[in-house]
Amino acid sequence: MTDRLLAGITREVAAVVASVERLRDGLTRIVVEAELGGRALRSDDLAELRPLVAKVLRRHEGFAAGAGVVLAPGVLCDAARWIEWWWADRGTGLERLEVDLDTESADFYDYTTTEWYREPERSGAPWVAGPYVDYICTHQYTFTVSVPVVHEGRFVGVAGADVLAEEVERAVLPGLARLGRVAVLASGNGRVIASNTARFAPGLILERILERQPTGDRLVAVDAPEAVGLPWVLLEGALDG
Repeated sequence: MTDRLLAGITREVAAVVASVERLRDGLTRIVVEAELGGRALRSDDLAELRPLVAKVLRRHEGFAAGAGVVLAPGVLCDAARWIEWWWADRGTGLERLEVDLDTESADFYDYTTTEWYREPERSGAPWVAGPYVDYICTHQYTFTVSVPVVHEGRFVGVAGADVLAEEVERAVLPGLARLGRVAVLASGNGRVIASNTARFAPGLILERILERQPTGDRLVAVDAPEAVGLPWVLLEGALDG
C-alpha cells in the first residue's frame, strides 16, 4: 500500500526532473555554441531558453509554478550573476522573475547560499529542496527541483523548477486518508509535507510536534521513495488523542 501511495508522486516529480534536464541540455548547448563561435557567453544568449521554459510549464501546468536556469558567478561576461527564471501567471501568461543581484545592495539576493543551488553544485546530482516559503517567486510553500549544469568539468549553474507543496499534498492525501493509522509524509529537512491528521499540518517541523506528544507515542519510518533521490520519508504510527 505504501509503495503505491508514494509511487504516484515519485513518478510525477521524476517527470519534472526529466523536464528540468531538458533545460539543462538547452543551457549546455548555448554554452557550447558560444565557445564554437569564439565568443564569451552573454545574458542575451539565454533568451533561447524561454520557449523551453514555456514548454516545461505547459507540460506540468498546475503542478510546477516556475522554471528556468541560474548561472554560477562569473559564467557570463556581461553580468556577475544571473537568474533566467519564469513563473506561470494564470492571468497574464509567463512573467520573468526580477531579483536584486547587486552584491552592494541591501536587498541583494545571494542564490548561491540556497539549498536548491548549493546541493546540486556539491553533489553533482538532482536535488529536491523544501518545502519552504518561497518569498522570491511563488510566495507559497514550495519545492524546488534542480539539476547541476556542468560543461567540461566546470559548474555552470543549475536548471530547475518550482513545484507547489499544496499540489504534492493533494496528490498523496487520498492515499494517506485510506490508511488505518496515523501517517505522515515528511521532507528531508524535517517538515511535514502531508498527513492524515490535523495534528501534523503541512509545513510544520516534525520534531517539534513529536516533542509535545506523550512519551509512548511513536512514528516509525516505513518507506522512502528511491527514484530521483527524493529525500522524503513516510512515517506511520498510532497516536493517542
